[in-house]
Amino acid sequence: MRKILIGVMVLAALLLAWVYLFIPGKLKVHEAVSIRAAMPAVSRSLSHDDNWKKWWPGETPFTLNKYRFSTRGKIFNAFDIAIADGSDSLQSRLDLLFFDIDSMAIGWDAAINTSINPFHRLAKHRQAKALHQNMQTILESMKAFMEKTENIYGFHVAETTVADSVLISTRRSFDHNPIVQEVDDMIQQLKKYIADNKAKEKNHPMLHVLQANADHYEAMVAIPVDRLLPETKIFAPKFLLKGGNILETEVKGGPFTIENAFREFENYRSDHKYTSPAIPYQLLITDRVKESDTTRWITKLYYPVF
Repeated sequence: MRKILIGVMVLAALLLAWVYLFIPGKLKVHEAVSIRAAMPAVSRSLSHDDNWKKWWPGETPFTLNKYRFSTRGKIFNAFDIAIADGSDSLQSRLDLLFFDIDSMAIGWDAAINTSINPFHRLAKHRQAKALHQNMQTILESMKAFMEKTENIYGFHVAETTVADSVLISTRRSFDHNPIVQEVDDMIQQLKKYIADNKAKEKNHPMLHVLQANADHYEAMVAIPVDRLLPETKIFAPKFLLKGGNILETEVKGGPFTIENAFREFENYRSDHKYTSPAIPYQLLITDRVKESDTTRWITKLYYPVF
């Protein structure tokens, strides 16, 4: 009996020694993940709580395996996140780390204070392991979402090359954003000029509208053609660098959808540090005069870059 008691005491002593030796007074929990995406885009997406709901792997608002997560603000490229487990809570920091123009990493750090009580210390050790697994699950879900361009910008962006090089264009000023019929009038003028010169259209009409101020809009319409046409007071030839780099996407919807898409297109260009040698433009796939339902309009957006 005495030997058994001594054995139990020795085992307890060894267990206590292991607890104090291998479980420190402060447990650091760290998890990281690399992401193939531009850091400004990820930072901008994470700045809006509504976006977190799109990729969160657990229940919303932001619960995973009984842990509750809530953002407490952003400081530059870092987010303070409170983590609650029942009555216990702790603070953590999510850091966005720049690698390259289209690659980055996210590091997530938290610290759990233990105590002298060995049982409490052991319980906190188990809590740290569970928290580590939760953080890993959350970051992997974030990575899968952020690496898809359409999830961040709302559409897929293709980096391609210019196919058409010779255009014929016309310009017109307005005191308002030009309506469909006014743009179509410009298109029909171009089509007649192309036909009169026995040239061939090579693609759909292109449109660019610049708002100079509250009551001054400049609209330019162009059509790619098979050869250079003479310049007049109304019509002017334009050139694109054939084979040059250009960003391309396709959207479906009316003016509001197109306007929003152009804003996100500009974000993509800026996020990836592209500069532009020419103006962005719309390629009008749908004949907007014949199709009055704007939800069915198909428009391709282009942004020449280098």
